[in-house]
Amino acid sequence: MNLKRWMTAIVAALALVACSGPTVGAPVARVDNVILTEQDLQQRIDQVRAAAQPGQPAPPDQELKRQFVNQFIQENLVLSLAHQRGIAIDDKEVDDLIAQFRTSIQARSGQTLDQAVRGQLGLPGESSSEFRQFTSSLVAQRKLAETLVTTDTVRQDLTAQMMARTTQKVDQVHAAHILVQTEDEAKQVLDRLAKGESFEALAKELSKDPGSAANGGDLGWLQQGQTVPEFDKALFTDLKPGETTKTAVQTQYGYHIIKEIGREQRTLMTEEEARQAVEQGIGQELQTRRSQALEQLITSERAKAKDEHRLVEPEYAEATPEPAPAQPAPEQARPTPAP
Repeated sequence: MNLKRWMTAIVAALALVACSGPTVGAPVARVDNVILTEQDLQQRIDQVRAAAQPGQPAPPDQELKRQFVNQFIQENLVLSLAHQRGIAIDDKEVDDLIAQFRTSIQARSGQTLDQAVRGQLGLPGESSSEFRQFTSSLVAQRKLAETLVTTDTVRQDLTAQMMARTTQKVDQVHAAHILVQTEDEAKQVLDRLAKGESFEALAKELSKDPGSAANGGDLGWLQQGQTVPEFDKALFTDLKPGETTKTAVQTQYGYHIIKEIGREQRTLMTEEEARQAVEQGIGQELQTRRSQALEQLITSERAKAKDEHRLVEPEYAEATPEPAPAQPAPEQARPTPAP
């Protein structure tokens, strides 16, 4: 799990709540012997509303209650799971995460951590036992997730996926282009090419594509689908090796004069590219898989706790907890050029 996700959860004002033990008052939700009361909920709602900034009203009470209840349930289920699995959470880990929160909140919003805790979490403040337990549950989530998916497992899987691409061959075109902004400019380039001027020299002089101009417009080897449709059609349907487009090809980027240098069956990746893709993608893939595994674990534990009558929740609570959102899986293919 990742600090940025936890901080996003706070800054996005999800109004999460923690309860450190049984309390008095009408019970709203219960996890084992830990109770959340109507009084607890109202106190937190009042705290959020009191701290609301002008022009940024707090969500409706019912929405806040759903968020509070869901976090109460998830927090206590996570701490219970950590205890069951022998996962210890020491004071230094909690202190370190609070310190990171403090720095990140200040940088992101200009607020103090105490202001964020009161105004966004509805808790008594950064020194409160409730906030410390909230932070402990985040540490527990991270440590639980680390036990569910290991770095070695993800590295092996990702390596197998990437190395498979080193033996898969597809039709690829070696292309170059000159990108200009207007049709008139494109016609001037075509006129100069017709008079015998060098494509590479004109690309260096006139092309507006910073990624290829210095290389004479060279885009390297491209496979079908890597570029925008208009460019793709010119490369793979209209042109043959050695040919240059007779008229400019218009795309969202401007007007392109495109040259097809060569065409052949090539592997999707070289071994070096595959190794680089693994190193570049492993962090995101590991984060994604851990987030998904943690969500599945909490969902399963929530259903089990309800079946065993260890969990009681009101009708307005959402059906499943909301762990930190998963990030999209890394793009496995080579980066798409932007001609």
